[in-house]
Order: sequence, then C-alpha cells, then structure tokens
Amino acid sequence: MDYTAMCAVMRELLPDASAEALNAWEAFVADLCGGSASAEAQMRGELCAELLLIREQYGRDLAVRLFNMGERYAVNTFELPGAAELLSNGASEAEAFEEITRCGWHPSREHQSSVRLVMQALV
Repeated sequence: MDYTAMCAVMRELLPDASAEALNAWEAFVADLCGGSASAEAQMRGELCAELLLIREQYGRDLAVRLFNMGERYAVNTFELPGAAELLSNGASEAEAFEEITRCGWHPSREHQSSVRLVMQALV
C-alpha cells in the first residue's frame, strides 16, 4: 500500500485521525523500513489492518485515540492490539506505551491470520 492509499484508507477508517499522527506514522514506517518500498507498503497495510480490527473490537474512538497516540509514542503495528487492550482497561497513553515497550505484545496466530485477510481485502 502506498502512502496515498494509506491516507485514503485512514480518512475513511478514522476520519478524526490527526494529520500530525499520519505524518508521525509515515516517518516511523520510513525509519523502520530503511527506504525499502516493499517493506514500507507492507507496514502501511499492517497499520491499516490492525486499526480496522481494533475499531471493530474496541470502537472508533479508541482506534482514533490509538492512532493519534502515534504523534507522541511509536509502537510497532503488531503491538497496537496490546496497546488498545491496555487503553480500554483504563491505562493512560504513557502507561500503555511503557508497558508495551517493557513487555512487548505478541499476536496470536489467529490474529496474524486476521491481519493478513484484512490486508488482502484492503488492496
């Protein structure tokens, strides 16, 4: 998924997402992927898929909050569900970020399959 497509998906998926967060996520993607266009496309797709699944499970407000949290805290796309769970249980953004960076979050195989299916549907 290229940057333009990701922006379009985000506008539809999370219309209240901030432009600053979108820019922060794009910088994070570019930094992690080291200029590899295919790796960047993969990560953008994973980001959109994770946020769609989070929106379905926790609601749009939490998905927007989590995405906008990217302005201040960078977490890997596969750690977003763990951060969503922490936020939904009352953790602050700082607490969720600290817990995710300290312990990480590892998705189940079922979750990984769901992400792949959503990514295929988005393309």
